[in-house]
Amino acid sequence: MIRAVLVVVLALAALPAFPQAEPLRIGFLTVRTGPLAAGGRQMEEGINLFLKERNYTLAGRKVEILFADTAGQPAQAKTKAQELVERDKVHVLVGPLATFEALAIDEYVLQAKMPLLPPMSAAQNDLAQQRKSDYVIHTYGTAAQAMYALGDYAAKKLGMKRVAMIADDFTYGHEGAAGFHKTFEDAGGRFRRGTKHQSVAYDGLSGCDVTLEHGEQLPRTPAWPSLA
Repeated sequence: MIRAVLVVVLALAALPAFPQAEPLRIGFLTVRTGPLAAGGRQMEEGINLFLKERNYTLAGRKVEILFADTAGQPAQAKTKAQELVERDKVHVLVGPLATFEALAIDEYVLQAKMPLLPPMSAAQNDLAQQRKSDYVIHTYGTAAQAMYALGDYAAKKLGMKRVAMIADDFTYGHEGAAGFHKTFEDAGGRFRRGTKHQSVAYDGLSGCDVTLEHGEQLPRTPAWPSLA
């Protein structure tokens, strides 16, 4: 998290110069309520520690940070982004946590010409790799990045042939599952994917070498070995 925050701050330093008397205002889209609140708390702890160690000053310029709770909801994320930009006059947005939130505000930040710096893997494939917006600057890896290596390792080093994967049924889970799927099958394995909201996903576990759970608060499958 600290590494991601460092990259965010370096990106902020590259923004156009403003009068010295005016502080740099950062609008931070966090999550303080709902099931994703733990991730939001970690993001806040990271940026607060970084700025505190530097006396809330970057490149000789004071920094003001304004937090807004999206509750992990796309509609609220868009509303909070608009408030930070139009009411609070921030110079840059940092966040959000979840992929579906980032997708919800992408069109708005493009129209408002507002730099958006997601400190997590939110919508990396959709927004960054497909280059849909010049105003989105990712500071973190993709949801699939670690899964590419895991899929290759499971097939080539662990000798697994059949894997069943249970993933979150939204973009983060889809991207992560796709990363494992590609390298595992490229190496000769067979892959079965389901979502945590589909009990039918467990129908294909018989005969699998292992299950792989990718996401938050997923149900465990104690009858099978797990790569969780």
